[in-house]
Amino acid sequence: MNTSEASNIIMQEVKANISSGANAGGGIDNFCTIWPRAKPILDFLAGLALLIPGLGATAGAVLRGLIKVGDQIAQETCP
Repeated sequence: MNTSEASNIIMQEVKANISSGANAGGGIDNFCTIWPRAKPILDFLAGLALLIPGLGATAGAVLRGLIKVGDQIAQETCP
């Protein structure tokens, strides 16, 4: 499974469970305020992970995928 496929699966789950997610732990409003602050940190960690030999490239790719999914969620749900 590549990053694009994983991103699509996660977005389908988010869309399917958006109302239950809003009731579970703070909801979309919290995401919309937290994401702009969390994204640069995740981006930094993804770049840093690339410097780690071995699994660093994989960890960096996973973090980049997480950033991509977060951007999609923000684009679709945040004002």
